[in-house]
Amino acid sequence: MIIIGIVENTLERTTFRLLKKMFFISNYVLYYENQHRNMAILNKENNIIFIIDISPNLIIPLKEIGIDFNILIHTFLNKEDYENQNLQQLFSKSDYVIINCDEDKWNYLLDNNIKSIVITYGFNNKATINPSSYNIDDIMELNICFQREIKGMNNVTIEPFELPIKIRSTEKLDIYPVIATITCILLLGIDELSMDNFMYSHVNLIK
Repeated sequence: MIIIGIVENTLERTTFRLLKKMFFISNYVLYYENQHRNMAILNKENNIIFIIDISPNLIIPLKEIGIDFNILIHTFLNKEDYENQNLQQLFSKSDYVIINCDEDKWNYLLDNNIKSIVITYGFNNKATINPSSYNIDDIMELNICFQREIKGMNNVTIEPFELPIKIRSTEKLDIYPVIATITCILLLGIDELSMDNFMYSHVNLIK
């Protein structure tokens, strides 16, 4: 089983919704979802994915029950959350961390973290993954640039490349959950057909 956590302090919970949709496009079946709809277990041919939308009130319970994440995704947090030691410990035990390095205190989440493979994304030119050549009109058009080779799960290798995308939104902040979702599915080695279907459909995913 692969456990994925999303740390996202926004009302829309966009990254969690996008990630679930991607798995459905990839023919995963919803096996279980809790009544709050912030935890879901999906299955495809006995490949099980457990995704958790981590709101602030879940941080301590997740730490106390000892869940170690294979992938932990960060988009946006309140400033005070970056100094939460319980949250820092969740990050320190994750195999992969996908982190928005445009946030002022993003590096606080990696305090004393020597285990995780850290993948940064954002407009910061030192990030592993950058959006570039973006144009905002009725829809956003941009390229997502993977600057360096990334070793994913199950011997997956992501070579440096550019991925053109379109997002039906005029909000620049919507770029972040899309990049985080795409990075996660590439780490997992989602098949190319599912990726193409996701890219074709996700013009309509946001707003």
